[in-house]
Amino acid sequence: MTYRPALALSLLLAASLPLHAQQTNTLRQQMGATAYQRAGLDKLSAGERDYLVTWLSTHASELAAAVPASAAPTATAATHAAPTHATVESHIAGHFNGWQPGAVLALANGQRWRVADDSSLNTGRTLDAPAVTIKPGLLGGWLLKVKGYNTSARVQPAN
Repeated sequence: MTYRPALALSLLLAASLPLHAQQTNTLRQQMGATAYQRAGLDKLSAGERDYLVTWLSTHASELAAAVPASAAPTATAATHAAPTHATVESHIAGHFNGWQPGAVLALANGQRWRVADDSSLNTGRTLDAPAVTIKPGLLGGWLLKVKGYNTSARVQPAN
């Protein structure tokens, strides 16, 4: 069997493209399309975006420690917010039709989360206490997803 360097390189590049697209999409999802463009990240090359994502994930704890005291969460938010590494699984408290930017979603566990990006979801019908999952995302943010729907929103504690 003859070794073909060009074929091996092509396969390696093809395998790495989904990972790059996933990192870029995750960063774009967490920031929201408007913030992503305003920050100029859409103008970066693929290599520059990869380096930025790697650097930010490596230095996330240092960046979080540098938050000024005035920007620190309130005691109420700290009491009700989930630990930074834990996934929150709960239900929307009451009826749910969807969300729009800035909406505050109350969960059955007492937590309240504000939609912090420009995403929206319209379920087309009223749902009664649908299950939600809130996962920690890249750069210390949170992503909320309603069971049965593919749309996710970048959220922040609103307590």
